[in-house]
Amino acid sequence: MIRINLLPREEKASRRGAGGITFKAGDVIIPVVLLAAVGLVIAGTMSSQRMSIASLNGSIADMDAQARALGPQIDRVNRLTQERAELDLRLGVISKLERGRTETVRMMDELARCVPDHLWLTQARQDSPQSVSVEGMTFSNLVVSDFMSSLERSPMFADVQLEVAERTGDADKPVVRFRVTASVTPNEPAN
Repeated sequence: MIRINLLPREEKASRRGAGGITFKAGDVIIPVVLLAAVGLVIAGTMSSQRMSIASLNGSIADMDAQARALGPQIDRVNRLTQERAELDLRLGVISKLERGRTETVRMMDELARCVPDHLWLTQARQDSPQSVSVEGMTFSNLVVSDFMSSLERSPMFADVQLEVAERTGDADKPVVRFRVTASVTPNEPAN
């Protein structure tokens, strides 16, 4: 039997859609292509991330191996640095002792140069690294004055002060006993 559809076109389309589902080829292909594209992007990103993680893990392993290989050398450098600091400390102490060793000799030499005739020193005492106290005797106050002037002119001494000057002894041989203090300036060159 032959069927003839006498309905107008608009009704034909609505009847076909109502009773049976018809799809166009474009309606199915576009979502499938979009899903495939999203899947490819996700797969590419995952693959890239896996390769990046693998590369970083390899770099970490290489760095760990290098650190283990350089460990003895790093320990040696640290040990040498500590030994150098200790050596610098020792050298500092030695140089300080070396400076102090010659200062007293220079001071005593300069003090001996400043002593005039007819003056005798009975005691020279370095009270601190910066001061000295000298005791002695002579026949006249003028000789004590000459001694103090010589000390003032010396680059090794400064701020010369007369502490005591007293006449002692018996009547036929009177002497003047004195005590002089001065600051020591060891960094000045001696004459």
